[in-house]
Amino acid sequence: MLHVKLIQEAHFRAVNILHECSTPYGFRASAQAAGYPQIWARDSAITFLGAVCTGNENLIRAGRASLETLGRHQSRRGLIPLNVNPDTGYVSTENAGAVDSNLWFILAHYLHFHYTRDQEFLLRHWPTIDKAMRWLDYQDMNECGLLEVPEAGDWMDLLAVRYNVLYDNVLYYAAKLAHQELAAHLPEGTEVYQGEVDAAGVHERVNLLMWVDRCWVAEHFAEHLEKLKAIRLEWFMLYHNVGTISSRPFYLPFVAFREYGDWCDSLGNLLAVLTGIADGHRREHILRYMLQVGMAEPYPTKAIYPPIFPGESHWREYYRSRNLNLPHQYHNGGIWPMIGGFHVAALMRHGWRHQAEQMLVALAEANRQGTTYEWSFNEWLHGASGHPMGYEQQAWSAAMFLYAEHAVRTGTLPLFDELLAAKPASAVARENNEFHIAAGGGPV
Repeated sequence: MLHVKLIQEAHFRAVNILHECSTPYGFRASAQAAGYPQIWARDSAITFLGAVCTGNENLIRAGRASLETLGRHQSRRGLIPLNVNPDTGYVSTENAGAVDSNLWFILAHYLHFHYTRDQEFLLRHWPTIDKAMRWLDYQDMNECGLLEVPEAGDWMDLLAVRYNVLYDNVLYYAAKLAHQELAAHLPEGTEVYQGEVDAAGVHERVNLLMWVDRCWVAEHFAEHLEKLKAIRLEWFMLYHNVGTISSRPFYLPFVAFREYGDWCDSLGNLLAVLTGIADGHRREHILRYMLQVGMAEPYPTKAIYPPIFPGESHWREYYRSRNLNLPHQYHNGGIWPMIGGFHVAALMRHGWRHQAEQMLVALAEANRQGTTYEWSFNEWLHGASGHPMGYEQQAWSAAMFLYAEHAVRTGTLPLFDELLAAKPASAVARENNEFHIAAGGGPV
């Protein structure tokens, strides 16, 4: 009964945060003027996930307004801005362009269409959506079929993920699917951009490059390298490092020139589960590993595990900026309640309801933390102590609690259910074949 009351109060307070973040121009990232008062592309889209779960029409309108504001400020070449300040009109162009702005913008349009079935809105904004997808394809600098992302070029704007980044490329797969599905609802003759590599191709490439299985290392290594070479993926990385990697129970966070990240990026891996990039045996490995190493302790969920320490090869001195990205802080192992919401949803996706229910309670407790008052819905918490840090009254912290609660209560996952239903048959067939190979090679 105590847990029921806790969840109910968390829901009530989360909805209030979303209302406080709502403006005629869209969702501010934070209700605090000293926090993030702008309309951020990625924050708005993730906040929209929670807004849809409430069914509140005022919140749905705020999500729609975010799309209109961001779309109005699209660049000549197709870039969706990192954020727009509705008070000053300032359009941010920092953080290496923020590749994920375009990705989340397309996915938010897909979510909006599935919720409203507003064909007029889709048709009016289609040129912007189509241009956003074209811009993304031009971020594939070597035409391998995956995005090449600069350092600090996505939501991890103070962590050295780079080149073929898991998080961005999982979203790239989802955005490709969304673009394709939205195009099917357009009048005949509407111009639709066609990239050379479709969603199934991105799906294949992520699994070829970023998941290392012991079975294919032992039995299919030469064949695997030939596949990577044939589609210009970074096969030198595996050739030079496979003895060190051997296998991992998660997708690598990035793969670059003869190097790779060797930690678990929680958001990238959870999105792989939710979008269908990860099949049954990969989902099991990812979620079990995150449980075993305590990535949701003391609260859900740490951005990466293990954190990166000074002196290690992936350490950057700029992590000390504003004392922010030290070990167990911010992107370097800090706890993000926003990610915790995706974690609960991924557990439900895999059928681990009991664990999802337990984590939902912990997520409510995370959002209840505060330095001066309860229910602060902080941006992030210290990864070791669990103490609240960052800015308070964060829209996406509140929204992803609402999304997680909805997932546990209804068993449905808005956006991800629709993406899964649209999954290409070729990707399903390929997964089935990979699963049989893995099973035949023993535990992976």
